[in-house]
Amino acid sequence: MLAKPNVITIITDQQRLDSLGCAGSSFVNTPNLNRLAGNGAFFTRAYCSNPVCTPSRASILSGCYVSKHGAWNVGMNVPQDVKFLSHHLHPVGYRTHYVGKAHLNASGGPKDKSLEAQIDEDTVVDGPYYGFETVELTRGHSLRGVTGHYAQWVKQKLGDGLPDEFPAEEKASYNFGGTACEWDMPLELHNSTWVAERSAAFIEEMESSDQPFLLCCGFQDPHHPHALPKEYAAQLEPEKIPLPAYREGELMDKPPHFAMARRGELCISEFRGGFAVAGQGDSPGYEDVTDEEARLGKAYYYGMVELIDQAVGRIISALEKTGQLANTLIIFTTDHGELLGDHGIWMKGPFHYEQIVNVPLIMSWPKHIPQGMVVDEMVSLVDVAPTVLSLCREPIPHSMDGVDLVPMLKGQQNQAREHVLIECIDDPDRLRLKTIVTKQHKLTYYLEKDFGELYDLVEDPEELVNLWSNPDKQQVKIALLKRIIDTQEGLERRAERLSYA
Repeated sequence: MLAKPNVITIITDQQRLDSLGCAGSSFVNTPNLNRLAGNGAFFTRAYCSNPVCTPSRASILSGCYVSKHGAWNVGMNVPQDVKFLSHHLHPVGYRTHYVGKAHLNASGGPKDKSLEAQIDEDTVVDGPYYGFETVELTRGHSLRGVTGHYAQWVKQKLGDGLPDEFPAEEKASYNFGGTACEWDMPLELHNSTWVAERSAAFIEEMESSDQPFLLCCGFQDPHHPHALPKEYAAQLEPEKIPLPAYREGELMDKPPHFAMARRGELCISEFRGGFAVAGQGDSPGYEDVTDEEARLGKAYYYGMVELIDQAVGRIISALEKTGQLANTLIIFTTDHGELLGDHGIWMKGPFHYEQIVNVPLIMSWPKHIPQGMVVDEMVSLVDVAPTVLSLCREPIPHSMDGVDLVPMLKGQQNQAREHVLIECIDDPDRLRLKTIVTKQHKLTYYLEKDFGELYDLVEDPEELVNLWSNPDKQQVKIALLKRIIDTQEGLERRAERLSYA
């Protein structure tokens, strides 16, 4: 029998689909990710399960929707009884290791309740952690992310300790979330460089081992702040970056929190619960962002993706040099996307626009996944875990909500699913929404609200015309609402029935 494949899952943070050259974008340079896609399958309609970090990451690693695994927002811990790929693969002989950002705990929570909250410039967490035997973790993003094992690595590289800060200059009149930041962080000390170097070191360590491995690489970027080392920022050509796609007045037929976000009023609105709205925070709004500031903020964002691409190239190179590439399954994805000013809003949150929920997904394993395959059918990131287990010839637990994509990858079926589910609970008593996406339509239901969203993605791919109240679309709306109910019913937790009574 063939040896079990190694598995590498690469999860970036807040990455749009159009940040990949293989997605057709000419304004970003991603040769290594293009190559990875060319050597495997590139999915054009992969959807995350949730528009913020922790819930989506838990879904990727567990194969379960948010309603099943229970980690419904950031600022909380994934329950310890949730089983990840690491829990399934370690007992069957896999060496499991995690490098980078995990965000499976409340990163800003109390230290006695959250392991990741303990991570700072001087404190590291080594594991075990959620089924990973060892971990090298960091917390935060770019300017605020020099922490944990990453901070220790920077100290080691500098030789004389860590400076109080690596200053950054904001390139806008105010910080709107997508502000470009010119950073005094040397490129060789950048967080993406660290993830690449430590991942490559682990791959090299495993060269002489008989054990297969599961390596998870978590990149901090391209999540805001949009900070780039000065030396790389100097190479950018912002004039080549398209301006955000926004039409004046397009939010008028949307739920009220959309326009509130644009005006910077979410933080003082009835939609704010015990914490600021996830993905928006206390944003001052976006109405005053100039075209120059927007274009520069986007250019820095795509520059961060290019640094990730270089890091991915280094990881692939380590596999090639150690002769392990042929037997390594590589998954590249992200937790959710980013609006980048499209629809007049930046960052992410309770807005299930395609820019946030339709995300990158690449699967590559030489001779096992067809080269150059482009999959235009819908898939969900909850499908990643069961597909990995299937390719590793391990049983798929019935508790997983995702489907095995292997039959579709082998051409045995045309599609893996008829719809995907996206859930968002910003606050249980304020904003709760569920979205169903089919080949043609997208419907979003808001719990106990009179408003909702319905789009025809074929006729209106930019999601400009909300058909929720259109009398001619009520049968479509009813059918899609039924799909949400039918899907949700299957996610209910049920104990095993042992006897008649």
